[in-house]
Amino acid sequence: MNRWLKLALTTVISAAVVVTGVFGAGVPLPSAVANTASSSIVVAAKNSSITVGADSAGALHWSTDSGVTWNATGTRVGNHPVTSIIWNGSVFIASSYFSGARSSDGRTWSTFLLPVGSAFDPGNLISDAEFFTSGTMSVDQIQAFLNEKVRECRSGYVCMKDYRETTFSRDATVLCNAYVAGANETAAQIIFKVSAACGVSAEALLVLIQKEMGLVTHTWPSTWRFQKATGYACPDTAPCDERFFGFYNQVYNAAKQFKRYSNPPGTSRFFTWFPVGQTSQVRLHPNAACGTQPVVMKNQATAGLHYYTPYTPNSLAVVNMTGVGDGCSSYGNRNFWRIYNYWFKKPGNFRTFVTASRGVTMAIDREGGVSVSTNAQSWTRPSVIPTVSTSNPVLEFGRTPDGDFAVLTQAGTAFQSEDGGLTWKTLPVDRTERQENTVVRHTVQAGDTVWQIATANSVTIAAVVAENNLPNDGNSITVGQELTITRNGVVSTVRSPVIPDPTIVLMGATADQSASSTPGETTTPPSSDSESTPAPEEPVDMSQFPALEPLVVRNQQSTSQHVVRRGETLFGIARANRTTISNIVSLNSLSNPNRIFVGQRLTVTSGATTQQSFHRVQAGDTLPVIALRRSIALSVLTGLNPGVSPTGDLRDGSLIRVG
Repeated sequence: MNRWLKLALTTVISAAVVVTGVFGAGVPLPSAVANTASSSIVVAAKNSSITVGADSAGALHWSTDSGVTWNATGTRVGNHPVTSIIWNGSVFIASSYFSGARSSDGRTWSTFLLPVGSAFDPGNLISDAEFFTSGTMSVDQIQAFLNEKVRECRSGYVCMKDYRETTFSRDATVLCNAYVAGANETAAQIIFKVSAACGVSAEALLVLIQKEMGLVTHTWPSTWRFQKATGYACPDTAPCDERFFGFYNQVYNAAKQFKRYSNPPGTSRFFTWFPVGQTSQVRLHPNAACGTQPVVMKNQATAGLHYYTPYTPNSLAVVNMTGVGDGCSSYGNRNFWRIYNYWFKKPGNFRTFVTASRGVTMAIDREGGVSVSTNAQSWTRPSVIPTVSTSNPVLEFGRTPDGDFAVLTQAGTAFQSEDGGLTWKTLPVDRTERQENTVVRHTVQAGDTVWQIATANSVTIAAVVAENNLPNDGNSITVGQELTITRNGVVSTVRSPVIPDPTIVLMGATADQSASSTPGETTTPPSSDSESTPAPEEPVDMSQFPALEPLVVRNQQSTSQHVVRRGETLFGIARANRTTISNIVSLNSLSNPNRIFVGQRLTVTSGATTQQSFHRVQAGDTLPVIALRRSIALSVLTGLNPGVSPTGDLRDGSLIRVG
């Protein structure tokens, strides 16, 4: 039996491309770090006198003994973990998504915003699950979040964290459940109760309030900001409707309106000009002369945000996600996306890289957006790296031997810039190809058929039947049965031409894997002994290991059970679950799609796809080495593989072994 280790990778190496190269230099840092509690330093750099590092929560630390002991700086870069730190010859630069920090001595830091955000998609501002889910934050968590955003309110003003209002009751409607009045309710209580009543997440409401009136972070807000908290009934072309003034009134009516945009049962189909799954022409600005831009609305939440703010940012508003564009730029939906991702998005979705050469410091995001600075204070966006996208992100960033900036993408292509990021040209790579079998394992789920399993893995039914010795041509598989599927393909191995920044001593490529400390987010904790295993005490020579094999990536679409009710049709069930009739027919082996009955249980897909990646153990592998080579935090690796201890022992007492 092959034994695989599960990986949770932000930048998943393609199943068809293996990338090998230098993964760090200098002295690896210990995983147990003084004064950081259970956290560990996941990324670090050094100059001639001091080493600086960041823990998994994004807090910065310094050390004068090469990482034996650490001292907290009291600074966090942002709401996402730090993914890159360098010394550019004058200052340390630490980067996180949307934010960075600089320090000349490694002890005292100033933070700033980075003009990154190439992942912005106007048609996918937030998922339906993230927007239309209540109960994701408790009252205490909302209050703690507000307290964190405004530590001290200016004298004479009431900030949102301290705001109170006596609310009135509202009856249940087809859009929201009843709201029970409360005396002297806090803003946190109002947001929590509206979220529960109307089924809109507290996170989405907080972001809406911030992007409309800036209330969440305002330290001296005037009364009118609370009166118009969510911008509800405040059109761009007319005065606000005073009937909807008031913080509670604004939050409730905005949440209710987002439910109305979906045209639920009991309402008319009025909101139809931004249909989900289709291209709509969206105006760039209230000034009609600015024109329109095509946007494909990927989900109902994004369509709702466009009904609420019917403009999309032009290219100048997108090229600098924290700045301004021109007279035809709009920012509402851009700002919603930026604030939501900055505050609440799970950090594994983002990554930034930093390096310096010839007096220029460059930061890039994993989607190829380039930002440069000559003083580490003012930044410009000169270009976007060719072919890089969310499906082909940046894998490595550094320099060529000549000092040019260089990147390697997940697809195994490389680019270099000789002019400080203005232009990019292809950089030759050393590539070899070989035929290799890849084996994946599949546990039979309710509704699975051999045809479906074979199709999903691009093999024939006969191959699955033969490999697993299935009786009756595969028509007798059972739920829980383990199947193996072997696929043969060409594996391309690329020797990376990118040299990491020489000041880096620990490349925490998975700092962005760790849990954010943002209230309302949770993560699977590592196994109890995960922090007891030290990293290798000497620098690891990667050349001693064989070329990395490709990760085995398995996509699995999540399913749920639907019980047929009176009057339902397969068409209606498919539409409600955003799937197709043929998909339901296939999942349930229905012989006649026109015949379903009340009480029948049907398996339906939710539309969401879960991706799992697996590493096959090679000669010389230990868990710390696998974590380093695959760019994943050791604690995350052990947490994903509860059957394996951090020392490499299996729970049954044996060791991990080749294969």
